[in-house]
Amino acid sequence: MSQRRFALSLMALAILMLPGFGMRAEADYGVESKRPLSDPGKAKIDERPLGTWRATIQNKPYYLHVGTGNIVGKSNWMELVLVNSGEEKPAFYLHHKIGFASTLGDQRFFHVANLSVLVSQLRGSKTEDLKSAVERYDILKYDVTEDHLDVWPADQKVVRAAIETGKIKGTGATIDDTPEALIRFIESSGATLWGNKIRYTRVK
Repeated sequence: MSQRRFALSLMALAILMLPGFGMRAEADYGVESKRPLSDPGKAKIDERPLGTWRATIQNKPYYLHVGTGNIVGKSNWMELVLVNSGEEKPAFYLHHKIGFASTLGDQRFFHVANLSVLVSQLRGSKTEDLKSAVERYDILKYDVTEDHLDVWPADQKVVRAAIETGKIKGTGATIDDTPEALIRFIESSGATLWGNKIRYTRVK
């Protein structure tokens, strides 16, 4: 087994599914939050999504690689690489993200870290430096079977409404509240919080 096992990760899944970042629809983001659901320093690797996955989005093939690159010491954060090898220029599209998984009851969530620096600048850093470089998290719900990786982005209208009515603190569609309040919001919102499922198939 190679030192760095690449697999598709959930973080990049829903965020990178569309051809361009400027083309994301209202339900293509995760739950944007200044704080995570759980302590990033205590993250554990989820072995199930490790590997390479494929999805066809707007008639274009996308490959998601999820791996455990140990980019920052032994932080147990995961690396995500999304690739689109299309015929249009640019012929090769790649996006690199890092993040970690959390569990609430029987549900799994992935935190995609939006960083103030490039991922490459964090290699060899301490876990504390990694956490301090996060500007916000995109939290996505996911589920894994032997052949499929299902990812649910958040419905931004639900998030905005919750902030506007004072159900949770934040600005626009970005939550800025405690982890405890974030957990209560996700649990109380149920299925209404999540958009249409995006399915990736494992590449064997």
